[in-house]
Amino acid sequence: MIALLLPNMKKQTSYVQLISEQCGGIAQYVLEQMQKNRFHVGTTKPGVVPHEAILYRWWFPENSPVMRVLADFAKKDKELAALLKQVDTCMIEGKTYYALYFGKSNNGYRRYCQHSTGNVHLSTIRHTVYGLCMGEDYNKAKEEQISEILRQCYFEWTSFKGEDNLVECVEGICIALGKYPLNVDGNPAISEKWRKHVMDKRKLNE
Repeated sequence: MIALLLPNMKKQTSYVQLISEQCGGIAQYVLEQMQKNRFHVGTTKPGVVPHEAILYRWWFPENSPVMRVLADFAKKDKELAALLKQVDTCMIEGKTYYALYFGKSNNGYRRYCQHSTGNVHLSTIRHTVYGLCMGEDYNKAKEEQISEILRQCYFEWTSFKGEDNLVECVEGICIALGKYPLNVDGNPAISEKWRKHVMDKRKLNE
């Protein structure tokens, strides 16, 4: 990595600028690679996701219950309202989708299954969506409702085969530089008011 940075040193005015530009380039490259592997959760078999290290994003449709929760909270949180205007969006078959969550896994297939058809104890995104949309009282019977919400989403990833040790580092860069409202840890983009709300909602009563 140092060898890759050294040729650019003379062009930089500071380490801060150097790191910022290098990290920005890494994040952009990851997002470009992800676009090659994007599919609709409800219509594609999980086997399409590899049994290897990946970084991934979840795209929620504009009419998702999750988007309604975000929009309602943004009415009393100016920082969240501003963040929602910066979230990455894309048009798929005439519908707008929002990239709300960024994650990593050393086994993409297993993680995808845990997210899409697992339970709140095995999946951070299921846990978060449950708390935000179903309330703080856990009922196993409602897991199917969470699965249905996620089946309306698109899932995309990029592979890190043979480079598992880099996944966590690159994930941190992408979250720090991105705009992901459902990521709580290591995410400077969200307000403390929204962070506390999400964390409180995730304290499920069983």
